[in-house]
Amino acid sequence: MKSFFVAAIALCSIVSARPASPFDAVPPPAGTTFYRLQSKSSATAVNNQWVSLKTGQTSYTLAAQQSAAAQFFIDQYKPTGTYSFRNTDDTRQIALQGPDGTLLYMVDVTNPSSTNIPGGQLMEWGTFTIDNNVLGVKDGSLLTNRTFVAVEGSDGGYSIALYDGASNTTQNITPITLNIVKVT
Repeated sequence: MKSFFVAAIALCSIVSARPASPFDAVPPPAGTTFYRLQSKSSATAVNNQWVSLKTGQTSYTLAAQQSAAAQFFIDQYKPTGTYSFRNTDDTRQIALQGPDGTLLYMVDVTNPSSTNIPGGQLMEWGTFTIDNNVLGVKDGSLLTNRTFVAVEGSDGGYSIALYDGASNTTQNITPITLNIVKVT
Protein backbone atom coordinates (compact mmCIF):
# COMPACT_ATOMS: atom_id res chain seq x y z
CA MET A 1 0.00 0.00 0.00
CA LYS A 2 2.89 2.32 0.83
CA SER A 3 4.35 1.82 -2.65
CA PHE A 4 0.94 2.73 -4.15
CA PHE A 5 1.00 6.15 -2.45
CA VAL A 6 4.59 6.77 -3.51
CA ALA A 7 3.68 5.91 -7.10
CA ALA A 8 0.58 8.16 -6.94
CA ILE A 9 2.63 11.09 -5.62
CA ALA A 10 5.24 10.56 -8.32
CA LEU A 11 2.53 10.47 -11.00
CA CYS A 12 0.96 13.69 -9.65
CA SER A 13 4.36 15.36 -9.82
CA ILE A 14 4.73 14.37 -13.47
CA VAL A 15 1.20 15.46 -14.39
CA SER A 16 1.57 18.85 -12.68
CA ALA A 17 4.81 19.50 -14.55
CA ARG A 18 3.08 19.59 -17.95
CA PRO A 19 1.83 22.91 -19.39
CA ALA A 20 -1.43 24.19 -17.96
CA SER A 21 -3.19 24.18 -21.32
CA PRO A 22 -2.68 22.66 -24.74
CA PHE A 23 -3.58 26.13 -26.05
CA ASP A 24 -0.70 28.05 -24.46
CA ALA A 25 0.08 31.06 -26.64
CA VAL A 26 3.05 30.65 -28.91
CA PRO A 27 4.43 33.78 -30.53
CA PRO A 28 5.15 33.64 -34.26
CA PRO A 29 8.65 32.52 -35.24
CA ALA A 30 11.35 35.13 -35.72
CA GLY A 31 11.23 36.60 -39.21
CA THR A 32 7.44 36.21 -39.56
CA THR A 33 5.90 38.78 -41.90
CA PHE A 34 3.22 40.97 -40.35
CA TYR A 35 0.38 42.81 -42.07
CA ARG A 36 -2.12 45.56 -41.34
CA LEU A 37 -5.56 46.03 -42.88
CA GLN A 38 -6.44 49.41 -44.41
CA SER A 39 -9.90 50.45 -45.58
CA LYS A 40 -10.54 52.00 -48.98
CA SER A 41 -13.85 53.63 -49.84
CA SER A 42 -15.37 56.44 -51.88
CA ALA A 43 -16.74 57.74 -48.55
CA THR A 44 -14.16 60.07 -46.99
CA ALA A 45 -15.11 59.18 -43.39
CA VAL A 46 -13.96 55.56 -43.78
CA ASN A 47 -11.30 55.88 -46.50
CA ASN A 48 -7.66 55.19 -45.57
CA GLN A 49 -8.57 54.06 -42.06
CA TRP A 50 -6.79 51.23 -40.24
CA VAL A 51 -8.31 48.12 -38.68
CA SER A 52 -7.73 48.45 -34.95
CA LEU A 53 -8.48 46.53 -31.77
CA LYS A 54 -8.83 48.73 -28.70
CA THR A 55 -7.43 47.38 -25.44
CA GLY A 56 -9.97 45.22 -23.65
CA GLN A 57 -12.29 45.01 -26.67
CA THR A 58 -13.09 42.05 -28.93
CA SER A 59 -14.60 43.91 -31.92
CA TYR A 60 -12.36 45.44 -34.55
CA THR A 61 -12.94 49.09 -35.42
CA LEU A 62 -11.49 51.67 -37.79
CA ALA A 63 -8.86 54.16 -36.61
CA ALA A 64 -7.32 57.12 -38.42
CA GLN A 65 -3.76 56.59 -37.18
CA GLN A 66 -1.61 53.81 -38.61
CA SER A 67 0.03 53.51 -35.18
CA ALA A 68 -3.32 52.22 -33.82
CA ALA A 69 -3.55 49.47 -36.45
CA ALA A 70 -3.61 45.85 -35.33
CA GLN A 71 -0.88 43.68 -36.81
CA PHE A 72 -1.49 40.18 -38.10
CA PHE A 73 0.43 37.22 -39.40
CA ILE A 74 -1.27 34.72 -41.66
CA ASP A 75 -1.54 30.95 -41.98
CA GLN A 76 -2.84 29.25 -45.09
CA TYR A 77 -5.17 26.26 -44.94
CA LYS A 78 -4.01 24.50 -48.09
CA PRO A 79 -7.05 22.24 -48.74
CA THR A 80 -9.33 25.28 -49.23
CA GLY A 81 -6.74 27.92 -50.13
CA THR A 82 -8.06 30.16 -47.35
CA TYR A 83 -6.18 32.01 -44.64
CA SER A 84 -6.45 32.77 -40.97
CA PHE A 85 -5.34 36.21 -39.78
CA ARG A 86 -3.69 35.84 -36.38
CA ASN A 87 -3.25 38.68 -33.92
CA THR A 88 -0.16 38.58 -31.69
CA ASP A 89 0.15 34.81 -31.16
CA ASP A 90 -1.10 31.51 -32.51
CA THR A 91 -4.19 31.41 -30.28
CA ARG A 92 -5.94 34.64 -31.37
CA GLN A 93 -7.41 35.27 -34.79
CA ILE A 94 -10.00 37.25 -36.69
CA ALA A 95 -13.43 35.68 -36.89
CA LEU A 96 -16.69 36.88 -38.41
CA GLN A 97 -19.63 36.71 -35.99
CA GLY A 98 -23.29 37.72 -35.93
CA PRO A 99 -26.83 36.59 -35.07
CA ASP A 100 -27.59 35.91 -38.73
CA GLY A 101 -25.75 36.14 -42.03
CA THR A 102 -26.76 39.75 -42.80
CA LEU A 103 -23.85 41.36 -40.92
CA LEU A 104 -20.99 39.25 -39.59
CA TYR A 105 -18.83 41.50 -37.42
CA MET A 106 -15.04 41.23 -37.37
CA VAL A 107 -14.04 40.04 -33.90
CA ASP A 108 -10.94 38.82 -32.09
CA VAL A 109 -11.37 35.23 -30.87
CA THR A 110 -9.07 33.06 -28.79
CA ASN A 111 -8.84 29.42 -29.89
CA PRO A 112 -11.97 29.43 -32.05
CA SER A 113 -13.77 26.11 -32.32
CA SER A 114 -17.29 24.85 -32.83
CA THR A 115 -17.56 24.45 -29.05
CA ASN A 116 -17.03 28.13 -28.19
CA ILE A 117 -19.44 29.84 -30.58
CA PRO A 118 -21.82 31.98 -28.49
CA GLY A 119 -25.42 30.76 -28.44
CA GLY A 120 -27.62 32.22 -31.17
CA GLN A 121 -24.60 33.35 -33.19
CA LEU A 122 -22.97 32.34 -36.46
CA MET A 123 -19.18 32.39 -36.48
CA GLU A 124 -16.51 31.57 -39.02
CA TRP A 125 -12.74 31.90 -39.06
CA GLY A 126 -9.92 30.85 -41.34
CA THR A 127 -12.10 31.59 -44.39
CA PHE A 128 -10.26 34.63 -45.70
CA THR A 129 -8.83 35.01 -49.18
CA ILE A 130 -6.13 37.29 -50.53
CA ASP A 131 -6.50 38.55 -54.10
CA ASN A 132 -4.15 41.32 -55.24
CA ASN A 133 -3.63 42.31 -51.59
CA VAL A 134 -7.38 42.66 -50.96
CA LEU A 135 -9.11 40.68 -48.21
CA GLY A 136 -12.04 38.49 -49.24
CA VAL A 137 -14.03 35.57 -47.86
CA LYS A 138 -14.47 32.06 -49.27
CA ASP A 139 -16.86 30.10 -47.08
CA GLY A 140 -19.11 28.33 -49.56
CA SER A 141 -21.77 31.05 -49.72
CA LEU A 142 -23.58 31.40 -53.02
CA LEU A 143 -24.22 35.12 -52.43
CA THR A 144 -22.23 37.13 -54.96
CA ASN A 145 -22.64 40.71 -53.70
CA ARG A 146 -21.08 40.29 -50.28
CA THR A 147 -18.72 43.04 -49.20
CA PHE A 148 -16.98 44.34 -46.14
CA VAL A 149 -18.67 47.39 -44.66
CA ALA A 150 -17.99 50.02 -42.03
CA VAL A 151 -20.90 50.05 -39.57
CA GLU A 152 -21.43 53.43 -37.91
CA GLY A 153 -21.94 53.23 -34.16
CA SER A 154 -23.89 55.56 -31.92
CA ASP A 155 -20.57 57.16 -30.88
CA GLY A 156 -19.70 58.05 -34.49
CA GLY A 157 -17.02 55.34 -34.66
CA TYR A 158 -17.04 52.46 -37.11
CA SER A 159 -16.91 48.72 -36.61
CA ILE A 160 -16.26 46.31 -39.48
CA ALA A 161 -18.56 43.59 -40.78
CA LEU A 162 -19.12 41.37 -43.78
CA TYR A 163 -22.48 42.34 -45.32
CA ASP A 164 -24.37 39.68 -47.26
CA GLY A 165 -25.26 42.23 -49.97
CA ALA A 166 -28.86 41.05 -50.22
CA SER A 167 -30.67 41.52 -46.92
CA ASN A 168 -32.14 44.71 -45.50
CA THR A 169 -30.38 46.14 -42.47
CA THR A 170 -31.24 48.98 -40.13
CA GLN A 171 -27.55 49.67 -39.50
CA ASN A 172 -25.84 52.61 -41.20
CA ILE A 173 -23.31 50.81 -43.43
CA THR A 174 -20.71 52.01 -45.93
CA PRO A 175 -19.01 49.58 -48.35
CA ILE A 176 -15.25 49.30 -47.92
CA THR A 177 -12.41 47.30 -49.37
CA LEU A 178 -9.82 45.98 -46.93
CA ASN A 179 -6.32 46.19 -48.35
CA ILE A 180 -3.58 44.03 -46.89
CA VAL A 181 -0.50 46.16 -46.17
CA LYS A 182 2.83 44.57 -45.31
CA VAL A 183 4.47 45.99 -42.18
CA THR A 184 7.92 47.28 -43.03
